Amino acid sequence: MDDAWNHEHVELFRVGGANCRVLVTTREATIRGATYCNLDVMTPKESLELLQKPLNKPLTEAEQQQAQQLAQTVGYLPLALDLVAALVKNGVSWQELLEGLRSEIARLEALELPGADCCTNEEKRKDFSLIASFNLSLRSLKSERLRQFAWFGVLPDDVVITDTMAATLWDIDSRDASTALRDFKTKALLLPGATRDDQKPTYRLHDLMHATAKRLLTTDSSPNQPEELPGLGLSWTAAHSILLDRYRSKTQQGLWHTLPDDGYIYANLSWHLEKANRTEELHQLLMEETAQGRNRWYEACDRLGQAANFVADVARAWRLAEEMFEENPQQSIALQCRYALIVTSLNSLAGNIPSRLMAALVKQKLWNPEQGLAYAQQVKESKQRAEALSALAPHLSKSLIPIAFDTARGIQDDFDRANALNGLAPYLPPELLQKALDTALDIQSGDARADALNGLAPHLPPELLQQALKVTRSIQDNYELACTLSGLALHLPPELLQEALEAARGIQDDCQRADALSRLAPHLPEILQEAFEAAHNVRYTHELVDDLCRLVPHLPPELLQQAFETAFSIQHDYYRGDALGTLAPYLPPELLQQAFETAFSIQSNWCFDHALE
Repeated sequence: MDDAWNHEHVELFRVGGANCRVLVTTREATIRGATYCNLDVMTPKESLELLQKPLNKPLTEAEQQQAQQLAQTVGYLPLALDLVAALVKNGVSWQELLEGLRSEIARLEALELPGADCCTNEEKRKDFSLIASFNLSLRSLKSERLRQFAWFGVLPDDVVITDTMAATLWDIDSRDASTALRDFKTKALLLPGATRDDQKPTYRLHDLMHATAKRLLTTDSSPNQPEELPGLGLSWTAAHSILLDRYRSKTQQGLWHTLPDDGYIYANLSWHLEKANRTEELHQLLMEETAQGRNRWYEACDRLGQAANFVADVARAWRLAEEMFEENPQQSIALQCRYALIVTSLNSLAGNIPSRLMAALVKQKLWNPEQGLAYAQQVKESKQRAEALSALAPHLSKSLIPIAFDTARGIQDDFDRANALNGLAPYLPPELLQKALDTALDIQSGDARADALNGLAPHLPPELLQQALKVTRSIQDNYELACTLSGLALHLPPELLQEALEAARGIQDDCQRADALSRLAPHLPEILQEAFEAAHNVRYTHELVDDLCRLVPHLPPELLQQAFETAFSIQHDYYRGDALGTLAPYLPPELLQQAFETAFSIQSNWCFDHALE
């Protein structure tokens, strides 16, 4: 649970059993019964390097002393150091900044912020130093920039900020919005966001920055105290309504489905409508239809590959319809029935599109990749969802592959999850390979785990292959060990094959040991005799045939003769035909003639045909 601000919120997640643990990150909450692991702040040397980096020049001895005092004043906190470094780069002197911080911290200590009394003196000092750094950075802004920063408070948490979205947020043109965003980034008031496929920069807000912006949004524009920052003086409802009106001005005839896509509003329109208390407008949005009777908002979202956003909007509207039951039961029930039918239709639609058709639609550019992935995510049957993800993988952009990977990890069935991982494996970026390996090794079914490793192993660097083998060797169950080894065997480098061989030889069960050895033998010719003898001792016919089929292409002539005799002695017509059919391409003429005659002695027509194949 990340970034807990309230200990009561943490309690809601304490639902695991005796073998479960909850990991919580927090700056504020005191959590009952927790074992604390305090993360170290930066060292004085690291802090000095961080302060000096933006300046692109070495510091004088006097400046170094002031910088060290400054780092100590802000508690060596990286975010605070970023903020003060930006101020220094913009012309504020070290001494002026140091005096300003000390004065601001003293003011905050005098105010004793709500909740601060539950913290230790050290925690208070760090909090105050960070807030003081914020305040000094914000005071350095011109009034228009400060107003723009306050408007960030109307956005949801953890949102991606783009220049197009910011232009609407501030009601200015895109070029000016880009300049403002870069300015905020330079001052360390915005953090860099994920790189988009079009390579345009995006930004994000640190959660403490967001909290400050939310406070400024509703703070009076003319505060009573001169040291208080002026805000926008808006209520929450008014702020959301103003933003909605700015977006509505970009529609055609006021229809939401005509909005240009800015990478933000389609995902967040229903949230803003709820926050603005414009619930009826949300219900109306989901009722708009085309001349052909299709849902306009769905078609708009689907065209952008954002069908998942439409589903979230329906869920929000359904909840709001349910909440109006006491006030208007008739309308509440009618709306809920409508939304239930929409969800049913969506499930049916996604489940009826074959995976190959999804991939073909994307490949032929009739759908965009986002649209194909959105449909795959809506498929309810895990097997179909895995097939859809695998089929779409070659057509997904770099930014969509992590989303597809997270979808694959969420598949409950072991074999279907392994299938999805295999399909995505060739396209996973290096930073996801560790997660992919962990996901494969966490699969409970031995066969499914082997399948996942077999698909993933060719794309793993040596250090991860070593890690996979180490985890595999710790498996206690013979069958699980054999299955997992078999998945890795084809892709291990020579130095790791010997480790795999030791693990295979340690398997107690004859059938499982033979299975593992037969998979390793093609890569270790020196154990062909050992693997063949292990297979020869297998009691179960189908497992014997499987092992022989793997070994036959690699057997020397003397072992081919023994393999033929073993296959010839199999009593079951089907399996005897299977083994002889596998042997045929490798047999000398005299044995091939004998195999052909043996095939003709098979009574069952079906088994005879199978042998001749």
